[in-house]
Amino acid sequence: MSIHRYLAGLLVALAVASGAHAANFPSASLYRLDTVLTDSHESRFTLADMAGAPVLVTMFYGDCSSACPVVIEALKRTLDALGPEAGRLRVLLVSLDPLRDDPRALARLARKQRLDSGRWRLAVPQDETQTRRLAAALNIRYRALTGGEIGHTARITLLGPDGTVRAVSTRLEVEPDPAFLDSIRALLAERF
Repeated sequence: MSIHRYLAGLLVALAVASGAHAANFPSASLYRLDTVLTDSHESRFTLADMAGAPVLVTMFYGDCSSACPVVIEALKRTLDALGPEAGRLRVLLVSLDPLRDDPRALARLARKQRLDSGRWRLAVPQDETQTRRLAAALNIRYRALTGGEIGHTARITLLGPDGTVRAVSTRLEVEPDPAFLDSIRALLAERF
């Protein structure tokens, strides 16, 4: 068998497997999206690769000096408020700026913010189309402004282990959202 036939067969098998993988999630699962992300370690993945544990996900951009730092701090304080149970959560920050937020820029931001790479994952979609698709799925609206700024909604989404939306916080304060904390605790009390 030639290497070309082998690789073609392997690609077909992977495509079938990934389609079957998506079919294993509920119809409302964000894990059914095929958006390819690249993280700060230059690893490529899809949302489905986050399956199996609850995930806090939001969108941001690295050069933001207003809402994004507040959202990141709110996430840190939310994890602190959960105590040891926070270890069962993953945090995914997805960039709204695929032109500027490359993996190196994301790695710098993670270091600057002192984000533990064992829990926090900073990533960027491949392009603007993928960014818009994911933002729409997360109900995050954004638009480019002058001077490189991006106007966007601040929204943190709690995904269950199967990728379904369990709760949302739109509160833009550094202190944790009490109702959102209750939703996270309720999810963590479930067996999965």
